[in-house]
Amino acid sequence: MSIDKWLSEKDSKEDRMKREAAFKRLTKDEVQELKKKKIRDMVKKKSQISSKILEEDRILNKVIEFKDWLNQRTYLKGDIDKIEIWIRNLHSTVQSVIEQKEKLIEKDEKREIIKKYKEIPPKLLDEKTRVAINKKIYGTKRTNSDNYYLRKLKSLIQEKLKEGEYYEILDEIIKKF
Repeated sequence: MSIDKWLSEKDSKEDRMKREAAFKRLTKDEVQELKKKKIRDMVKKKSQISSKILEEDRILNKVIEFKDWLNQRTYLKGDIDKIEIWIRNLHSTVQSVIEQKEKLIEKDEKREIIKKYKEIPPKLLDEKTRVAINKKIYGTKRTNSDNYYLRKLKSLIQEKLKEGEYYEILDEIIKKF
């Protein structure tokens, strides 16, 4: 047991008492609905985990099946076409899994960038530039003025990055001397 558990044991007892009191006030129908909701949540989590495991198992089973088929053959010269097909199929399944993982990673990266973008103070960018960025993020059709504001922002960013390099040099000078 950790020390945190020992220290927070009083809080957990109080919380447990509050939960029990709230649970006792519920009607039978509400209790049944809560139980069903909990079961749905548990099944949903298990299905998400099992789908990932099933994909990995599916590829592994295909490789094992190919190995078994290959081990049964004594003379492979006549089976070259079948072997090529097996290998192509295995390669395509591996490629599809890799592409799916890359898409998931890409989506996660985009979400992180959008979160960071939302942290930018509204006064930093003018309204038209912010609208153009939103159109770019969410993939809506951009007008020529939107493209103009994006180009303008890009050049401003490049200028500021150059200035930032100079400020880093000045910061090093101040720290060293």
